[in-house]
Amino acid sequence: MTTPQQQPFAPGPTASGRPSGQPFAQPVGYGPPRTNVLSVVSLIAAFFVPLVAVVCGWVSLRQIARTGENGRALAIAALVLGGIGCALWILFWVLIIAGGGSFSYSYSM
Repeated sequence: MTTPQQQPFAPGPTASGRPSGQPFAQPVGYGPPRTNVLSVVSLIAAFFVPLVAVVCGWVSLRQIARTGENGRALAIAALVLGGIGCALWILFWVLIIAGGGSFSYSYSM
């Protein structure tokens, strides 16, 4: 029989020094590395505003090098797509200017 103040079973500390039955606490800051948000933004911008994608891609690569976050491949893909997009925009405007912008439309009635 046990008295009211005595517990029937009181687990003692384990070899790790923590009381048994308690889960391990994860240290703060551990876990999978985060993906750099700016690299995701730059990849999305590559399809709409190529120049923004190039600038954000370069900035995100610098941040990734400094912080160790994930997203390097996204930033590189945004740089490539943004560079191609910028080249196509430049080619478009060169062709428009070289052509003199003279598109003649003849409406005959």
